[in-house]
Amino acid sequence: MHVSRYTTTVQGGNGNLLLFNTANGAFAELEGNAARAWESGPCSGPAAEQLLQLGFLTELSPSEELARQQELFDHERADTSTLTLSLLPTYACNFRCPYCYELGHNKIKGKMGDRTMTAIERFIQKKFDADGFSKLSVQWYGGDPSLALDEVAELSQRLMSWANSHGVAYEAVMLTNANTIDAEAALRIAECEVSTVLLTIDGPEELHNKRRVAANGSNSYQRTIEAARLLRSYGIRLVATMNADKVNILHYEELRRKLLEEEGIALGMAKLNDYGHFFGKAPFCSPDFELFEHEEFFRAQFEEFAKCDHDAAEMREMLKPVRRFCTGQLENYFIIDLLGDVYRCDGRVGENDHVVFNLFDDEQAWKLHEITFDATRDAKCGPCELLPICQGNCLWERECSGMPCHPFKTTLGDYLRVYRSCFDDEPCGPSGVRTLAEPFAPEELGWL
Repeated sequence: MHVSRYTTTVQGGNGNLLLFNTANGAFAELEGNAARAWESGPCSGPAAEQLLQLGFLTELSPSEELARQQELFDHERADTSTLTLSLLPTYACNFRCPYCYELGHNKIKGKMGDRTMTAIERFIQKKFDADGFSKLSVQWYGGDPSLALDEVAELSQRLMSWANSHGVAYEAVMLTNANTIDAEAALRIAECEVSTVLLTIDGPEELHNKRRVAANGSNSYQRTIEAARLLRSYGIRLVATMNADKVNILHYEELRRKLLEEEGIALGMAKLNDYGHFFGKAPFCSPDFELFEHEEFFRAQFEEFAKCDHDAAEMREMLKPVRRFCTGQLENYFIIDLLGDVYRCDGRVGENDHVVFNLFDDEQAWKLHEITFDATRDAKCGPCELLPICQGNCLWERECSGMPCHPFKTTLGDYLRVYRSCFDDEPCGPSGVRTLAEPFAPEELGWL
C-alpha cells in the first residue's frame, strides 16, 4: 500500500492534519493518533481502511497513478464531440493599452473576407465528415472582433445555418473591449447567438481609463459599462477580468462588488505581466504601474479571495480535478485568423513562427493532431502532486513571463484551510479520521 502521489498534507488547527487528494477531490482531517501516525509512517487499522477508501492510500504504484492521468488526458485530448474554433475576423484594435503585447500584430491589416469564410466552412465540413462532432463552439477573438461586426455577422449566419442543417449544437462567446458597442451592435451580437462576452476592467473609472486607453480619447470605462448594460438586456452573460498589479489591486474588492451588484458583471483577476518586456518605459512604468513578482501575486490573490464568504460546494468545485488546463490541449481546437492561418495557442496569434498550417495549404500538410502541451508527460509537471487540478497551467505564461506554476503550488494550503472552515467541528470517531468530502464519482468528472 502506498500514499497516493496526489495526496497533499497541510497543517490544520490544534495539531490536526488536512489531507486532500487532487486526483479525486477527497478531503479529510486527521487528529490525535491518526495525525501522528500519518506523519511518522503508514497508518494501520481503521484509519488506514478509511484512508484507503478515500484514495489517500492506494494499491497503485506512483507510476501506475501517473499512467492513469496520462490515460485520462489522452482520452480528453482526442475527444471529438465538440469542434472549437477561435476566429479572428481582424487584428485591428481601437485601444492603445500601455501594457499590450499584441501591438505588433496590427501590421496584419484588413478584415476576414469571403474566401477565408468559405475555407472555414469547408474545414468544418471536412472535420464533421471525419469526426461527426455534435457541438460547434466559437470564440470571437482579435484584435477586437467588434470592429468587424459585419464579418462576424456574416460568418455567424453561415455557421449557425450549417449547424442547424447538420443537427449540431452551436454556441459562441466574444472577447471585446466593447468601446464601439452601441444598441445596434449589441443587437447584432445577440443575433449571432453570442451567449457570453468577456471584458477587461482594470479598475475604477479614472484608473481603468489610464490603462485601457481608447485611441479616440473616449471614456473607455463608461463605454464598457454602457455596452455591458445593452448586452445584458439581451440576456448575454458578462464576465470581466482585471489585469492586476500592486496599484489597481487595492481597488479590486470594492470594484468586484460594485460590478456584480449594479451591472451583473462577474469580475476575476489575472496577473499583469510584462509580456512585451518593455516595463519601465513610459507610459508602462511607475508610479502608474507596479508589477508583482509571481509568488507575491499568488499571495495577494488569495488574500482577496479570503475577504469573501465561501461555502463547501464552491470550494469543492474550485478544487475539482480537470482533464486539461486550456482548449489548446485538445486536438479539436483551432484558432483561425483572417488570412486562414491556423494556430493552437491564443497568445501566439499573429506570430509567423507559430502558424501550424494555413487553410489554403494542401490538405496533406494540415497538422490536425498538434496540441500546445501535454503536462502528464512533461518532466516538470508529470511528477507534481497538483497535476490533476492544474494540468500544467499555461505554457504560454511560462514561456513569456516565467510564471513558474499554478498559484496553488504556493497557496493550496491556504485554500484548504478556508475549505475546512466551511464544515462544522463534528467528532472524528474512533479512527481519528474525519471525512469532509468524499471522492468525486467518475461520472461527476466525465471520466472513463
